[in-house]
Amino acid sequence: MAIDFETANEHRGSPCAVGMTKVIDGHIADTWGTLIQPPAGLRVFNPFNIAIHGITAADVVSAPGWKAALADIVAFTDGLPLVAHNAGFDMSVIRAACDADGMAWPELRYTCSQVVARRTWKLLSYSLPYCADAAGVAFADHHNAGADATAAAEVMLAALRSAETTSLDSLLDGHRIRWGWMTTAGEWLGSHYRGHNARPRKPLPDANPNADPDGALYGATVCLTGKLSSMTRDEAFRTLAEVGAQPAENVTKSTDILVSASQSRLRPGDTLSGKAKKAQALLQSGQDIEVIDEDEFLRRLHC
Repeated sequence: MAIDFETANEHRGSPCAVGMTKVIDGHIADTWGTLIQPPAGLRVFNPFNIAIHGITAADVVSAPGWKAALADIVAFTDGLPLVAHNAGFDMSVIRAACDADGMAWPELRYTCSQVVARRTWKLLSYSLPYCADAAGVAFADHHNAGADATAAAEVMLAALRSAETTSLDSLLDGHRIRWGWMTTAGEWLGSHYRGHNARPRKPLPDANPNADPDGALYGATVCLTGKLSSMTRDEAFRTLAEVGAQPAENVTKSTDILVSASQSRLRPGDTLSGKAKKAQALLQSGQDIEVIDEDEFLRRLHC
């Protein structure tokens, strides 16, 4: 079962749309989705988010609230494990929206198609369009929740075929990826790669040594290119340091991630910036380096 959320603003508890794609016996069996009225107090639609997904406050006036939407999500899930592309984001939406509405979290088990893709293919970017392209899937409607959920499902199906298995348990075990889960008691664990070559979990020089070591950017050297829409470069550098990352001005052999702000929606075949071309050359020479767009950057800052 694949799931994708879009949010009204930078707060994770502001879901404004959800899309779901059900997979049975290796085939897409059903899809479902709805617009959502975000919880009270979190209904401001940020222009940056609107530019990403095109949903406005007027679109959700008659949409179900979070309590009703979550009931439908759980019913459609029907006990199946969930898959999301960058599951850290989508699962945090569920937790934060429940917290905002004073509700218990649902009991869920989940994994991440982005984490699986990293173990399956060697790509310049692990954004959903790049992963869908690697999976041989036609995908042109990124940030439509329903389309994103279906693309995530297709990526996982392609990864299963690549691993020559039909079992998600077998796929995750083979790639040393743990299941994530959340409980009604307010406990949760993320779905992460647990292999021997995982990124060292220690802060870099000048980074916050007290940052969350499970954060998506903790321990990474991050370079920016282009002008961010959501914050100044100085603000981005300060925020990176706060989450345990090391900001950098240039792409070098120590760079882990390049944020390409000039390309708000990275897609295969795009004309790359100079820094992105350098990142691509480093990738081809064997370095582990990734290019992400601004939306993905903002998601990872809080994962």
